[in-house]
Amino acid sequence: MRYSIHDKTLDAKKARILVNALIDCAKAGVRSSFSINKMLWGISLYLECGSFSRENWSTYHRVSEAAKRVRDSGDKGWKKHVTFEHVRPIGKMYEMFLDEQGTLTLERAAIIIGEYPPVLITMEEELRMAKLGFKSEGTPEQRYAHIPISGFSLRSEAAPL
Repeated sequence: MRYSIHDKTLDAKKARILVNALIDCAKAGVRSSFSINKMLWGISLYLECGSFSRENWSTYHRVSEAAKRVRDSGDKGWKKHVTFEHVRPIGKMYEMFLDEQGTLTLERAAIIIGEYPPVLITMEEELRMAKLGFKSEGTPEQRYAHIPISGFSLRSEAAPL
């Protein structure tokens, strides 16, 4: 997690509000939904990029080797060949919230969301992941075992061990 929910910025305050809302939803036993998934997506984006604005795929630093080649190809339509993929699927994040609903804290929730930041991968890599049964299942290490990456680890360098 490159950015903290405890910073003094307006985006950090927004992230705290959303995380607390998700904790309340989990504690109430609310099932996953479109709005819950979008909140998780936005918080994940904030924790890695520092804002809720759409990430800049041209400069995003967590990129598979294949996605780097596509991005650097010079093709004007390169963005349609890549996708912003959550290393820990959003559904899995909320499932962890529900599993820990009795003891879930603001800090623990932020760790669940930010421990494995998103990666830019190719559509082919995402399709291969789905065919292998890893679209929403498996550990991050299992899900990405077949995707060459370098220059970063799947786990956030700032995540507690």
